[in-house]
Parts: sequence; structure tokens; C-alpha cells
Amino acid sequence: MSVLSELSDRLSAAYDDHALATLGFREDDRVDVRRAIEAAMSDTDRLSEIERLAGRLRAGIGDFGSTADTFDDPAATSDWRGIGVLPMLALLAVTDDVRTFHRSRGISAAVSDRSLSDLGQQAWVHRRTFGAFGLHTYGWMATAFSGNLYWLGRLQFNLVHRADGWAVSTHIPESGHLTPESVDDSFRQAVAFFAERFSDYPTRLFHCGSWLLDPQLADVLKPESNMVKFQKRWALEGEPTPADADAIFFVFRRRNGVDRSTLPRETSLQRAILDKLDTGGHWNSWDGTVEQAPFLSLRPSDAQTRYKERM
Repeated sequence: MSVLSELSDRLSAAYDDHALATLGFREDDRVDVRRAIEAAMSDTDRLSEIERLAGRLRAGIGDFGSTADTFDDPAATSDWRGIGVLPMLALLAVTDDVRTFHRSRGISAAVSDRSLSDLGQQAWVHRRTFGAFGLHTYGWMATAFSGNLYWLGRLQFNLVHRADGWAVSTHIPESGHLTPESVDDSFRQAVAFFAERFSDYPTRLFHCGSWLLDPQLADVLKPESNMVKFQKRWALEGEPTPADADAIFFVFRRRNGVDRSTLPRETSLQRAILDKLDTGGHWNSWDGTVEQAPFLSLRPSDAQTRYKERM
């Protein structure tokens, strides 16, 4: 079987509605994915580009330090049927390879499917941001599809290497309230998961790099706010970096030269973000860490039982 024939078979399998739903695609995005697959299947040049990108993705599976620039080239960013559609199809083409890696680590199908569903989640984010089908966060998805993203409860996690060793980096998908209970539960799951499935990457810290860690948020939101409670967990380190664009994107789902006067002020968070910017202030991104030790208070056997019950 030729390389392009195998790619066509993989894209044909991804055409299935249930397969796309499992990957987190909502109905309108599933329609557009199928249209993109149909168009690619009749275009040998596009298939070749998709296979080249897919090959680079496959080479990065299991290598947690080399996939950040997988899509950093003109072919990846071209506007063929929408921003980032070629990378999206390449990601679909390697889904089974990532699942194979998950199985090699003893990761359940449930955790594998949930983690890979971030692809559909990111397509939904793109539609909300630009009002069209596409995937502008394909660089992030290259990291996710290296086998280094796991959606455990409310939060997502991946391994990152720091000067002091490996840590479990924490990400906050847009999927519900960020309650302290849900965060504790995710942390407990993550401690057990990475200790059991990635014992060759020993960790002792959770890491987070986000504008949500900006101490200025605590000055403008109520102390009982879930965001403030989340922020207070982290011991800040290093120096902040500018994050006005991050605050606008994550709160309003807007990119690139936004007219702030058109943005809604319906929530206290929305008002706080805009008030700071309108008065000449700025938002920053901070790095922070949380020791994993408090989440080891469960006896190891209990932690594994709790983790396996959720698998």
C-alpha cells in the first residue's frame, strides 16, 4: 500500500461521525471536517502536504521536548478551506498512532479518548473566536498529539522539563466551573496517573504558566471567586510577561486588534479585564508551582484505587 493510499484510508476512517464525536468535534465542525476530508482526498498535492505534516507528528510521539514547531511552516498556516485545516487533517491522520502510544503506557481508552478530544474542543474555540471552521491552535495540538496531554477531571496536564527536573504542567480547558473540589480531584488523579504511567519521568511539582496567576486578579474579584482560590494555590516564581492578549482571548474569545468598546461587560471578570485595560493598566502571565506532596495524603493503594475507578 502506498503512503498516500494509507493516508486516504486513515482519513476515510476519520470521516465517521462517531469517530469525530469521540474526538470532541461538535456537529457543525463535524460537517466541515468531512467536507475538508472530501476535498483533500481528491487533491494529490494536498494529500502530500498532509502526509508530510503527519510524518513529522509521528516522529514526535513520545518525545516530549521536540514537537513545538511541528506546524511552523507555510504549508501549515495556509488558508486552504480555513485556517489550520491542513494541520487538523494531519492530526486526524495520526490519531491511531497516538492511541497506540497510550496503550503502550497502559493508559485506558477512556482517558485516551478524553485527552484526544481536545482536538474538537480547539476547533470549537476557533469557531467561537473567528466565526468560522479552522484550527489556529495547531501548535498546541502538536504538543498534545505527541502523547503528552492528559485530561483528568476538570484539568489537563502534560510533562514539562525544568531546570530542577520534570514537572506536571497544568492547563484549564473551558469546560465548566473551576471549583476547589474539582481542582483537588484533578490534582489527585494526576499524581496517581503520572506516578503509575510515567514513572520514568519522576515529578514532585505541578506547574502552571497563565494570566490567571496574575495577583491583580485578586484585587478585582471577590475572595470567594473560584479563580482567586485557584490563584492562591500557586507559589509564584520568576518574572511576569505581558498577557493583555491572553486575557482578551481567554475571557472574550477574540484575537488580533480587538475594539474593546464592542466587548461585553456582563460578568465581573469581563468588567475587571476591560476596566484595567481602559485605565492604562495591563495584565501579566506568571509561572507558579504547587507541591504534589499534599495530594499524596491518600495512601498509595487508595490513590491507585481512586484513579482506576475513574478510568
